[in-house]
Amino acid sequence: MSAVLPSNLEILSELPADHAGFDITDARLMAQLSAAEDSHFWHVARNELIATRLAALGVGRGARFLELGCGGGVVSAHLCRAGLDVTGVDGHLPRVTEAARRAPGARFVVHDLSRGVDGLPTGFAAAGLFDVIEHLDQPVAALEAALSLVKAGGWVVGTVPALMSLWSDYDAKGGHQLRYDRRTLGDVLERVGGADSRELRWFNHLLVPMMWLQRRARAEPDAGLTVPPSPLNQALLWALRAEYAADRAVRPLRARLPGASLWFALRRAR
Repeated sequence: MSAVLPSNLEILSELPADHAGFDITDARLMAQLSAAEDSHFWHVARNELIATRLAALGVGRGARFLELGCGGGVVSAHLCRAGLDVTGVDGHLPRVTEAARRAPGARFVVHDLSRGVDGLPTGFAAAGLFDVIEHLDQPVAALEAALSLVKAGGWVVGTVPALMSLWSDYDAKGGHQLRYDRRTLGDVLERVGGADSRELRWFNHLLVPMMWLQRRARAEPDAGLTVPPSPLNQALLWALRAEYAADRAVRPLRARLPGASLWFALRRAR
């Protein structure tokens, strides 16, 4: 088996299964997920926001970056193209194999993170957990483990789904524990030891009414696997890009309006 693995991948340990709603052995489902990650407006916009926020924190071209829970590597690939020196870690061998092929310029490690982070490289400028901690029973411990892998003054960043009013079967099937808000996520961040700076921002404001109406209509969730028709997909992408630009220019907008997602950042104490 090892002979056919990509050369930029190594195995420490493997997570054979996940929650009931995520079957990595379903080839059709995984192909649909991969296609959505490459072109769905939500994924494309989120990747751009992540790169922009990292640059604002001083994590740019040449910086060593660690993605924990990298899945199929769609974020790792985007950051690699942006010039970061990326390492991705996830417990699912099929998905990490896809990540290694999607981002040949990055390095990947198959590791069941529930076993801890011993054996992983350290000294990164930043580590990211993108739509990961909402799955976890102990998010504080996960964030503290991530902090241990970055250098002093380095960052742990991430994104989470937001607003319990938007909870649906999609969240349940996706293995989410909750959708966060500023208070619940802020409480998690405040309990993380070893951090001396914290950042918390709403984003995807424009998606809140659309998602709320979808939930009220009890539309069957597809876990974001169906890419909208091209004109609509492109229009929503440009709408989110405009929103992100407005948030950078008009700070009160970000503070007042809730979004369907939250961005966070923690800086390791120097």
